[in-house]
Amino acid sequence: MTPISELSAHQNSHLHPHRVRFGECDPAGVVYFPRFFGWFHQAMESWFDGPLGWPYFEVLQQMGFPSVRSEADFRRPCFMGEDLQIELSVGTVGRSSFQLNYRVLGPDGVSRATGQTVCATIRNAPGKEGHFQPMAMPDELRERILRFQEESNA
Repeated sequence: MTPISELSAHQNSHLHPHRVRFGECDPAGVVYFPRFFGWFHQAMESWFDGPLGWPYFEVLQQMGFPSVRSEADFRRPCFMGEDLQIELSVGTVGRSSFQLNYRVLGPDGVSRATGQTVCATIRNAPGKEGHFQPMAMPDELRERILRFQEESNA
């Protein structure tokens, strides 16, 4: 885990690259809409691994982040083989939840879709009391998220 003091400055958001695969498309050759939610989660995982400096697989040893709200608006289709960028930014940060905002950018930089998820924080302690129960976000995680948000808005 990277100390908070060593986290680098970020410009506006976290970008997660994604190339559209054959299996993500419907028979018309257009990305099937549920795939966008998978891309949002991939961007979140790479955000933990990268800008937050706390590998997602390590975080999951202690806590989880189920989506309690998720939405998307689709503006333009995405097609097989396109190189996209999933842009992640932080919205509201609460005591036990946080909001992530997403934009799916085409190779031309034009927005194809936007989305948002609200993730709750739960305890991940299989076989122990409190497993999968809501919990307050640990201070360390909250500080990392707020720092990313602050640097993104600078």
